Amino acid sequence: MTKTFTLLALTFMFASGAAHGGSDVFAFGDPEQGKKLYDEKCAACHVAQFGGDGASVFTRADRRIHTAPALLAQVQGCNARTHAGLSAEDEQSVAAWLNQRYYKLK
Repeated sequence: MTKTFTLLALTFMFASGAAHGGSDVFAFGDPEQGKKLYDEKCAACHVAQFGGDGASVFTRADRRIHTAPALLAQVQGCNARTHAGLSAEDEQSVAAWLNQRYYKLK
């Protein structure tokens, strides 16, 4: 029951954030935790795919992410494809850290 409520709350929050286009999409995210999760669950794949420290995908001139909802959707997609095991809150934390560190989306 608690998981269902949490998923419903996150879905509502995401829909609200997406409608406004703002960083409310990361309302349940903790950027500090997101950095830890990125280092644990994401960095190795990014290094393997993009070389260096893996950050080139975030800093390239032709990056595809231009909105906060798109950033969260990208993190969610990576989580689903790689079976990283991130919760919805973890996804928001990773997205919040990426936004704070690289994207600076409003």
